[in-house]
Amino acid sequence: MMAFRIVYGVFMKAVKWILVVIVLIPVVIMVSFFIRNKAVGPEGWARDDVEKVLRAQMKDPDSMVIRSSYVVTRVSGAQTEISICGVVDGRNAFGGYAGGMKFASKSVSNKELGYFKTDTVKLENLADTAEARSVRMLSGFEEFYWNQFCVDASHPALTVGD
Repeated sequence: MMAFRIVYGVFMKAVKWILVVIVLIPVVIMVSFFIRNKAVGPEGWARDDVEKVLRAQMKDPDSMVIRSSYVVTRVSGAQTEISICGVVDGRNAFGGYAGGMKFASKSVSNKELGYFKTDTVKLENLADTAEARSVRMLSGFEEFYWNQFCVDASHPALTVGD
């Protein structure tokens, strides 16, 4: 009878610890996600969304490198427009880095409505840019995305000479 009580006591302690771990681990994970989301805010959410979309467009997503990126923020009342712009590079089919392409994104955050959404993430088409340069014009990407989303006091609009 004594052996039964000892085995039963050990079993119940093990069950209790297993239940604590099963309940505690998901709670800790959820709390850490909540804290991170609050800490990074809309700019961090925009960066996360942009990185996810850019990775999906790479031949080798693990090799993706974002260089010289910057954020342009425009505030209008409760609504904030966050643009992330820069250069992204990744390995090509031959395993080498191609030199990079410009990207531009636009996200919108509204504090009053508790709303956040990344509307646009666009990559430059290098062939279109080369063709536009050959006739001394801006490419569609440069004109409609880069010059619309990525221009502020520190980052001037692209011109044909750039």
